[in-house]
Amino acid sequence: MHTQNVHIKNIKQANENDRLAIFVGAGISKSSDTDYIGLPSWSDLITELKSDLSITEELDYLKLAQLYYLEFGGQTYNQTLKKYFPEDINPSSLHRTILELSPRVIITTNWDCIIENAIEQEGYLYDKICTDKDLVSSTSPNKFIKIHGDFKNHNIVFKEDDYLNYSRNFPLIENYIKSIFSTHTVLFLGYSYNDINLKHILKWIQSHSSSAPPMYLVNFKIDKPQESYLRNHGITTLVLDSESYSIEKISHLEKRSALTQSFLTSIIQDDRAVDPDDEQEVISFIYERIKHLKQLNSITHNQIRGAITNCGFRYDDDGLSILELFNPQGVLTTDYSDTTRTLHEKFLEILSRIDLFREDEKEKFYLRNSILTDVLSILALANIKGVVLPNDNDSGKIMYFVNEKIDSAKDLEKQDREHISFSACECKSNDLIKSLSSESYESYKYGKYELAFKKNSELILACKRHRIYSILLIALFNKNSILWMLKYSFSTEQRNEFEKEMEVELQDEFFKFPRSEIKKNQALYDFLSLHSVHQKANECTKKLLDLTKAVKSIKAGGISFNNSADEPTCTHINLLMFALKNHIMIDQYAPYKAAMRDFVKIPILRQSVKERVKLNQYEFYSAIQFYSSKELQSELSVFIKNEDSNQLRLDASDECSEWIISTVLPNLTDRLIQDRSLFNSHETKFENSVRLLAFLNLSDTHISKVMSEFSRLIASRSTTIGTYEAINEFLAHQHNLFEREIETDVLIKILNTVIDKITSQTAHGWDQHAILNGSINNLYGYIGVVKGEYTDKDRVRRLVSELETYEPEEQRRFSRSLLYSIFNISNDNVRNIIKEFIEGVISQPKTKGIDDWEFELWSVAVGFKDFETEAVAKLDEYLEQFRDGKKFSSQLYSLKSLTQYLVDKKGIDAIEELNKELSDLIERHRDRPNFSSI
Repeated sequence: MHTQNVHIKNIKQANENDRLAIFVGAGISKSSDTDYIGLPSWSDLITELKSDLSITEELDYLKLAQLYYLEFGGQTYNQTLKKYFPEDINPSSLHRTILELSPRVIITTNWDCIIENAIEQEGYLYDKICTDKDLVSSTSPNKFIKIHGDFKNHNIVFKEDDYLNYSRNFPLIENYIKSIFSTHTVLFLGYSYNDINLKHILKWIQSHSSSAPPMYLVNFKIDKPQESYLRNHGITTLVLDSESYSIEKISHLEKRSALTQSFLTSIIQDDRAVDPDDEQEVISFIYERIKHLKQLNSITHNQIRGAITNCGFRYDDDGLSILELFNPQGVLTTDYSDTTRTLHEKFLEILSRIDLFREDEKEKFYLRNSILTDVLSILALANIKGVVLPNDNDSGKIMYFVNEKIDSAKDLEKQDREHISFSACECKSNDLIKSLSSESYESYKYGKYELAFKKNSELILACKRHRIYSILLIALFNKNSILWMLKYSFSTEQRNEFEKEMEVELQDEFFKFPRSEIKKNQALYDFLSLHSVHQKANECTKKLLDLTKAVKSIKAGGISFNNSADEPTCTHINLLMFALKNHIMIDQYAPYKAAMRDFVKIPILRQSVKERVKLNQYEFYSAIQFYSSKELQSELSVFIKNEDSNQLRLDASDECSEWIISTVLPNLTDRLIQDRSLFNSHETKFENSVRLLAFLNLSDTHISKVMSEFSRLIASRSTTIGTYEAINEFLAHQHNLFEREIETDVLIKILNTVIDKITSQTAHGWDQHAILNGSINNLYGYIGVVKGEYTDKDRVRRLVSELETYEPEEQRRFSRSLLYSIFNISNDNVRNIIKEFIEGVISQPKTKGIDDWEFELWSVAVGFKDFETEAVAKLDEYLEQFRDGKKFSSQLYSLKSLTQYLVDKKGIDAIEELNKELSDLIERHRDRPNFSSI
């Protein structure tokens, strides 16, 4: 690498570490000269002073100024100098470039106001310092120091006395500047070799330590003696020329100013210190831009795009992406850099050449250029399977350099299942950072929020100690996620313990990072601050709208073209695995959940023009993880059985189906059973997994496994109404869509589990609600459909024996639900046991309540007893309270169903008038909705 490039790298590194100070001399101010307004050169000013003093011989400038002051006095002295420095001179593009570089300290020996004007116009945050008092009151780390004062403060430094008394007049500023030389890399701009101000500055650095940061002077001509002189004072000269720095696009500036601007721009864009003809330097150029991403377990496309710049992606149907490096004539982007694109072109030439190598030649090349292997390994973390190569043929086919450091899409799917199977992951690692991150995340997933907070706090300290900023940023974000769960916990103890714990202001913490780390982690911060997540959610919404129009057009007989059909799949996998592998606790944030749901909606909508919608494992995971039960029910409604010939089917690969059934469902069942908290977060996930499986055409083996998990869950105390309803829907859809014949033994095993929960007195409120309100009716129905017969009379005896201990009202409810359902699928022996129990319930003394008479009507309807006219009078008496229209009861609906059945199916005319009145009462209630309902 050229030695000057090494120096440029040092300057850039110092700036990234907030350790760059720029001295600005008179040459920079000259860049603001126009045809109408210009700043004087030293010779202009000295000529006037000499003329006024009638001096012809050469004098030291400082002495000349001193004589002028003594001869004409302070007022004339100040007026003469000030007229050369008008306040309304506009900053040049060079001034703006200096500010764009954003050095920590800008120091000037100039008296003009050009830099102040630029700072104000461009909105940069620098404290202006012209006096010691200004320095004392300065609070910003960014300082603009006018070490020679200015006219506003009447403290300009020019005459001999000013320099002799500088230490007395500006003691704090002098010491501060001296400290800058000890702590900052210094860059001198706008100074000539013979600049008097430079010579005075050199006096401050005569004792410059050899271990102090380097100093550089920018100049435009080679002068070996002068360079040696400066080198003796610790200053390295950087000579700029138009061969090394392009100034074609900076023609509005004179040559020296243009070269200086081009030089500074190359530092800002990080694209100068590379020899395009040096193979290793070109590869290193790419590596240096992305090497910081190695700290992460997974990388987003945005991180790659932001680090490399001037690049994009192509997407393949296997879920992997291909990196496209733009050349100078390629796609225009907001980060366009001609130099960067030229280096991209050189890098692609190297890859094209390697692509033609034999395997043994490739091996030798990689041994010589091991850094290329590192580049490919980092790209693999973003699921990038290759780099687009230049293609001269007209086929339109994309040719790409294969990334040999990435596994196949199938192998990646297998590896990723560790993170999307709802299972515990191993926390063991010799790496303290990885171990703490994993322990905190696993504790969070299992609801152990106090432990998660403890481990995350340890992680934050470890990251700060080792200066691992990317993981630190994630840990700070996670702190808020954990705190939210603790502060809004149902545990009063937890709420009290953490209510005073301050949440992290992520933006404030991020901007405390070193400048170089801010730049490196900008894409990560955008993700964690939800900025890029919101952006992606909006893109998904737009894509859904566009897809809806396209699908409508296709169904109407039109056609639609989409060049980026695979982009949502690739982006979904990338963002999902990025969060999971890096242990980012973002799963509860609304915009992220919305984006993940949209990544499921998009493939369903896109494939809805076909007969089948095939989802991959990542889409199944997102459907399980990020949907509420109702949302997923609505989403899956397109797959419900219809009479239309265009029945839409949900599909999955055999491997994916096996994974859901043999891994995901058992894991969710385990979590549901093991989690004894009041609000089990795994309930919805279990329900969602079952609802998805309901629409898949499963094999008998898979059905058996699913039913086994149902039985295991029902036997536990973790059942809910939702889980029962999901199981009920599963049975309905499997029958309606596929006419599935489930083995009788499997179905009866589940029924026995339900019965045993009641007889063992382990059934809780949700169990009873599900049984009594029909949430498992399809289980009985399925047994009937497959011609199954329930024969376990001993189990039924135990059941009715337990029910005999219940209150009469509960006996009636169980008779109408569970017992009658079993009755309909049983042999004669079991039926007799059930019939005897129900007849006993019927014969119990009446409490004269409506529930008694409703049960009486039900008994008649199902044939357990004959109709008695006494029921008509009792029902007529009950209806009296509703006839004035001021009251209504939902029980009228069930009564209406029974009376209608008795009239239509049993031919009982005695109840026809009551049936008609019930219809009238219900209809009147619908027309007058403001009346109360009991």
